[in-house]
Amino acid sequence: MAKTMKNISILGSTGSIGTQTLELVDQNKSEYHVLGLTCNKNIELLSKQIKKFKVSQFHSNIKFDSSAQLESPIDIATNEKLDKLVVSTEGLHSLEPTLMALESSKEVGIANKESILCGYEFMKNSMNDNSKLIPLDSEPVSVKNLLKKSNKQVNKIIITASGGPFRNKKSTELSNITPDEAANHPTWRMGKKISVDSATLMNKAFEVLECNLLFEFPLNKIDVIINPSSNIHALVEYNDGSILASQYEPDMKIPISEFLTNSISPFSDHIYLNKKDLIKPKFEIFNSSNYPTYQIGLHYGKRRGSWIIALCAADQAAIDLFLDYKIRFLDIHKVIEIVLSNHIESKVSSITDVYRIYNSTIQETYKLTENKWN
Repeated sequence: MAKTMKNISILGSTGSIGTQTLELVDQNKSEYHVLGLTCNKNIELLSKQIKKFKVSQFHSNIKFDSSAQLESPIDIATNEKLDKLVVSTEGLHSLEPTLMALESSKEVGIANKESILCGYEFMKNSMNDNSKLIPLDSEPVSVKNLLKKSNKQVNKIIITASGGPFRNKKSTELSNITPDEAANHPTWRMGKKISVDSATLMNKAFEVLECNLLFEFPLNKIDVIINPSSNIHALVEYNDGSILASQYEPDMKIPISEFLTNSISPFSDHIYLNKKDLIKPKFEIFNSSNYPTYQIGLHYGKRRGSWIIALCAADQAAIDLFLDYKIRFLDIHKVIEIVLSNHIESKVSSITDVYRIYNSTIQETYKLTENKWN
């Protein structure tokens, strides 16, 4: 009996996650049909994707002629024929379409940490018995799979970090780091923003906060360890002292394929370790004091509410400024710290509040750097 083709759409199809998802679709043409694609401004690539995959719906922030129908991201995310939605845009651009997709009983694979951190309570309220919210980052995907592997009581979740491109550098060596150097991740193929987040380790703070939200696991029981090769993605330590680890090559196609197929990838393995195995050269102790951006992320992010929204916004703006050569690499954490120290907590009772806080913090960050760094 022939399989029924799954209809998928991708919000952010020209970025790293979007292009890798389409590579998987191209390798499995008989199993998936692409309904809709969106991008910000890379219309040259989007146009090629539309033609190649015979896409019927698209959206971009730059107008161009296409055989596909121009639709809003919400219309693409809620298409009645849609089975699976991949969300891989930056910032909060796709938060509202994500909520609408969940309300419409879609399976949503999300690689956007900011939307989860800023809008998770609204996502939970939008879900029904048929909708699914699946993280696409390797760490939370691995934690999710590990938690299903055993009925033993979990004492601790441990997520791994490569340490980024500057793991062995002193802070005095980082003053003249360029955007290209910061975005050159040693093991992962990713977009510029998340690569810089990985260099500052803000990405890891976001993942700790994400695991706290998604798995309702206490923050003080989520640890980080350095795994330079990035082939161990997460570990769980049970109350009996045993440790189970998720192991696979640093390839985002593996968690993406798990979302598309609803099954654990054959390239993913689970191995038991002892505490004595968590040593060099495979592992290194994570010293958070070496990563001030990580410390700032956890300090303010654990307050949730308007604080975590302001944190995501300040980080986005600071990295944009760094990529535009308007601040230095070592200024990123300073900018975020100043913005958050001046943040006045406000009520978050609607998506409108989320966007208001996020956008106003972006503007405050730009204004701060105009006054202080110019």
